[in-house]
Amino acid sequence: GLTKEQKEELAAFEAERERAREERIEDLSKKLINRVSVWTETDKGKDVTASFRKKMEQEVENLKMESFGLEILHAIGQTYTQKSATFIKSQKPIIGGVTGFFSRLKDKGTLVKETWGTVSTAISAQMEIEEMARAEERGGEDWTDEKKADFERRVTGKILAAAWRGSKFEIQSVLRDVCDKVLYDKTVKVDKRIERAHALLVIGDVFSKAARSPDEEGDHLAFEQLMAEAAQKKEKKKKDKEPKEPKETKA
Repeated sequence: GLTKEQKEELAAFEAERERAREERIEDLSKKLINRVSVWTETDKGKDVTASFRKKMEQEVENLKMESFGLEILHAIGQTYTQKSATFIKSQKPIIGGVTGFFSRLKDKGTLVKETWGTVSTAISAQMEIEEMARAEERGGEDWTDEKKADFERRVTGKILAAAWRGSKFEIQSVLRDVCDKVLYDKTVKVDKRIERAHALLVIGDVFSKAARSPDEEGDHLAFEQLMAEAAQKKEKKKKDKEPKEPKETKA
C-alpha cells in the first residue's frame, strides 16, 4: 500500500487539480455569459438572432480546419444543446418538471455511455498493441513489411482514438459544469437564465452541424483519417462476429 507521505502527496495533488478545475470553470462561465450576452442583452429580434448565428458560423469556419476541430465543435455543440434543452424543459410547469426530470436522467445516461466509450476505446488500443507485439514475436514469412506497416497504422489510429475519447470526456465534463453554473445561478432571474439557454441552443445547433467540404479535407487531417480507419475496422470486426441468419433450403 501507499505510505503516509505518498497518501498526503496524492491528496495534495488531487486538491490542487480540483482547485485548478474550479478556476477554469469559473473563467469559462464568465466567458460564456459574455459570449451569449450579445444576444441576451438585446431585443432578440430576427435580425439580431440572424447576426448572432452568423457570428457563431464564423467561429465554426475558424475552428473546423484545426486538427480535431470538427470533433471538438461537435462535442461542444452536443453538450450545449443537451444542457440548455434540459434546463428549458425543467422550467415548464408541472409536466415540464417531469420532462426535465427525464431529461436529467438522459443526461446521466449520456455520461455513463461516454465513460464506457472512453474506457472501451482505451482497452481496444491496448489489445491492438498486444496483438501487434505477439505477431512481431512470432515473425515468420507472414510478418512482412507491408503487414507490419498496416499494424502500425492501426495501432496509431487506436491510440489516437483513445486519446481523443479521453480529451472529449474532459471537455464535456468541464462544459457540463460551466453550463450548470450559467443556467442554475439562483442570483440571476430565471427569465434571464432561460434567455441564456436559448442562446446556447443556437450555438449548439450551429456547432453540431459543423462540416468540411470535400475540398477542405487534406493531408493535414491525417490524424483524423487514421482514427476514422481504426473505428471502421472495429465496426467491421463487430459485424463479422454477429451470427448470420441460416440460408433457406429448398424443399
